[in-house]
Amino acid sequence: QSFDTRAAGALEDFIAAARAEGYSVYFSSGYRSFEEQKYLYELKVAEYGETIAKTIVSPPGTSEHQLGLAADLTDQYYQYKNESLADTDLFKWMVVHCAEYGFILRYPADKTDITGVMYEPWHFRYVGVEAATYIMENGLCFEEFLELYQ
Repeated sequence: QSFDTRAAGALEDFIAAARAEGYSVYFSSGYRSFEEQKYLYELKVAEYGETIAKTIVSPPGTSEHQLGLAADLTDQYYQYKNESLADTDLFKWMVVHCAEYGFILRYPADKTDITGVMYEPWHFRYVGVEAATYIMENGLCFEEFLELYQ
């Protein structure tokens, strides 16, 4: 997988720390091209219709994966990306420690009405240690954090 070089070291450190704790982290998705994002989005539109699809996969041109700052992290032995991932020990560790490496849980369960995206316990976004610490300590989503600067 590819990742923005400005944050790749932080991602490597985050994954290494989880592995040092005995977790089997799998980096399943990082940077996506416009074409790849379009393909994934169109698959979901065909399956669910556009209204639901855009809560599952961001439309091309709007996905954080296209920035190279989003990482989908799962347990290598856990097949599915769904809400049940939140019940795993790996997720519980990652959500407690992600800010130490500059990452946030991007789409929290209690913020779907604000983010417009379904709960994704596997989707972490790099924002830097200072911002990540503030966001996670205050229970904010990224949209709420950005509003502080408007």
